[in-house]
Amino acid sequence: MVEIISHNHASKLISLSGAYLEQNESENNWPICLAYRLAEDPDYYGPEPLLLLSILEGGRVVGAAVIIPRGRSILSKIGTEVQPVMPHLVRHLREADVQIPRVLGPAVEAQTFADCWIEGMPGVSSKVAMQMQAFEARKVTDLPLSPGKLRLACMNDHPLMARWHSAYWEETFGEPGDFDYAKSHAERAIKAQELYIWDYGRPVSIVRTDRPTKNGIAIHTVYTPPKHRNKGYATSCVLLLTKKLLSERYSFCCLHTDLSNPTSNSIYTKIGYVPVGDALAFDFISSDGHNGT
Repeated sequence: MVEIISHNHASKLISLSGAYLEQNESENNWPICLAYRLAEDPDYYGPEPLLLLSILEGGRVVGAAVIIPRGRSILSKIGTEVQPVMPHLVRHLREADVQIPRVLGPAVEAQTFADCWIEGMPGVSSKVAMQMQAFEARKVTDLPLSPGKLRLACMNDHPLMARWHSAYWEETFGEPGDFDYAKSHAERAIKAQELYIWDYGRPVSIVRTDRPTKNGIAIHTVYTPPKHRNKGYATSCVLLLTKKLLSERYSFCCLHTDLSNPTSNSIYTKIGYVPVGDALAFDFISSDGHNGT
């Protein structure tokens, strides 16, 4: 029997499902980190209501889902046969009258959810928004570094970092980013000491840490402007930051790459990252061309 339990606070999700999620921390990095973040600050995403769901089968936790503002559904890895579980999750969301414009999660789980979500909904289709691969590094390979040094970004860097964040999102997601959001996002990362710069007389590449979990931390927003590319700056940036994080307190670093960009994937494998699973993001499109259902 499948049971969906809704929690009114992220700490309750962690209490029930945290141990399960930590069995595959890299693949479950998104949902477990969101739970940690929301346990510390329930208003992190503002006043909009969130859904924090544990998925049980026969009384045993087999997964979790977090629905954040604008209906983005973040799925964990499901620790049982996926096909019988997803109709229960979809039914729960339907009964809660939740609109889901996008789902993100491990490939099988996201695909199965997408198929279940559009079933019985005339005029609604799913579209792959991104194909990704999850990587994990527990040690790094020493490689020759490019000229320059790794340093934390500071507020003097903020105007440039805002522009680079916006450019990164436009390249990654294929649509113009919200520049005001990019400014606030960059400012938050700088103040939290999460944003790093490869500096060769001036900033030439960036990388950011995010989503710390019990044993690991994610690396993302790896970006080099076109005029500075093909010089190894991103490789040096990620290598030194990964080495630093592993030496300080983390057992592993993880990241998700876009499978349509084989260059970035080759960079990470050279450094020492190994693939641990595939992930997919689906957008749901109505017949009038709008996102969301």
